[in-house]
Amino acid sequence: MLDPHWPVLTTEESASAFPARKNGLRMLFINPPIREWSYPNIMPVGQGYVAAVAAMDGHTVDVLDINAARKQPVQQPGKDFSAWVDQQIVEKLSKDKPDVIGIGGIITQYKRIREIALLCKRVCPDVPIVLGGGIASCAPEFMVQRLPIDVAVREEGEITISELLHRLETKASLEGLKSIAYRHEIRRGEWEVRCNELRPSIKGQAAGLDGLPWPLRSAWPVDDVYKLNPIGHLNWKTKWLDGGAAAPNQFSESMIASRGCPYAAGACDYCYAAYLGKLYRLRSPRAVVDEMQYLKERYGLVYIHFLDDLMMTDYRWAQAFCEELLRRKKQDGFEIMWGGSCRTNIIADDVLRAKRDGRPHMLELAREAGMRQAGYGIESGSPTILKSIDKSGQTVEKMELAIRETQRVLGYADCSFMIGSPGETRKTVEETVDFCRRVNLKPEVMFFTTAYPATTFWKLALDKGLIAKSVTGKKGPANDDIIEQYFLRLGEQGESVRTNFSDLPDEEIVELSWWAINELGAQNVVRHPHTGEEAQRVKPVVRDSDKADV
Repeated sequence: MLDPHWPVLTTEESASAFPARKNGLRMLFINPPIREWSYPNIMPVGQGYVAAVAAMDGHTVDVLDINAARKQPVQQPGKDFSAWVDQQIVEKLSKDKPDVIGIGGIITQYKRIREIALLCKRVCPDVPIVLGGGIASCAPEFMVQRLPIDVAVREEGEITISELLHRLETKASLEGLKSIAYRHEIRRGEWEVRCNELRPSIKGQAAGLDGLPWPLRSAWPVDDVYKLNPIGHLNWKTKWLDGGAAAPNQFSESMIASRGCPYAAGACDYCYAAYLGKLYRLRSPRAVVDEMQYLKERYGLVYIHFLDDLMMTDYRWAQAFCEELLRRKKQDGFEIMWGGSCRTNIIADDVLRAKRDGRPHMLELAREAGMRQAGYGIESGSPTILKSIDKSGQTVEKMELAIRETQRVLGYADCSFMIGSPGETRKTVEETVDFCRRVNLKPEVMFFTTAYPATTFWKLALDKGLIAKSVTGKKGPANDDIIEQYFLRLGEQGESVRTNFSDLPDEEIVELSWWAINELGAQNVVRHPHTGEEAQRVKPVVRDSDKADV
């Protein structure tokens, strides 16, 4: 990142510039199962970035991708599947004997990651385990204290892993290594958790992100698994029916164009937006399109899905990005479908701005440049709830304008909602349903509002005793034992009511959720999110307005 002329690992051919060193470490990356109800369709891009750095430093990179190895939805999750996971790990560790083990994931994978880390320590007790991803960043000290890991890497991992592996290779102390929490040995057999200060976020475009390597996709089974299973626009209609089964020659992959969220400083109360840093940064349009073009040529892709927290934000960047795509199309015929995340107030503002400027707005230009899906976290159609969850800048009026324009330009809007936020009532759920009807919106999914660590809602859930209630059935304080039980039971988002912030009983929140799903014909009308449970019969919801009429 300090000099654009220095070599960097991007394409598979570029890897030859970084041969493994004789004294380099053997690092094994383990990708735990995730969303076991679906086909595996997202290569762990974060692990891929960190692995590319390790390879550039001359270490040998190996991968055990358990999520990809299952190949299809797990029909009967339980002891048999867990035994199969354990077998994969034991065989790999016994055969290859790594010097370092890296595990990554998100907080909903806590149970599985805990099981994997415990097994790794039993098989290879002297091999250090490094934990990364959102699970490490949201509660680093807790993870080092509770899991049999040695280091938790906080936020962006590329620079940190480079220095960490160097210190492990040279057996140097981890004191002062920024952006980690770790076990510091006080005396033989005794240790304490230390959490070092964060390093600054990597800067945007040519000053930083453009200088990073691309994810080391060659180490993961992209050809055999990930590109075969559709994502984003390609599985919008099939995900909730069969887990997103593959379609012939509809190859897709995922990538990242930005890091962070422009609203991270005053983040939505439910969101942990700062896991990649509090600053919002973008790669340059040319760098993003370079990677897109390579991915299409290398893997024969028809679609690329951007995993960014919020991609289409700066209309000037969006315009430059789309113009670069159109320039490549004119220059050498390169074109590909793509999709990513948007925010209704940003789109609405640009629709009005573009009208004044006499130009196409960002969605119109993006459609011409290949965009086929715009994802929105709407969360609620009630002004009361939008205010209570601090959905900054998003109003019902802007939501309506953005969704109508998205439907006009792209044919549909991919929207998700939450039920059970602070202040939620039957009336606010009715307002959400009425909003969707008004704009003729068929939502993708209705989730239950859930508290995750490092969010505003996490503190609120602790204050209201909801973490303890989720574990014990009664509201109360939550110590680390209760918090760990909460993590162990967390499961996929929307799987069940965990932290109902409203004054309504949990059963009523579930009833309202199914009512809204069935009224609107949401994508998950056949199954409950993630569980595969068939839609249950619910009592008709009597609207407050109907009561008033009576």
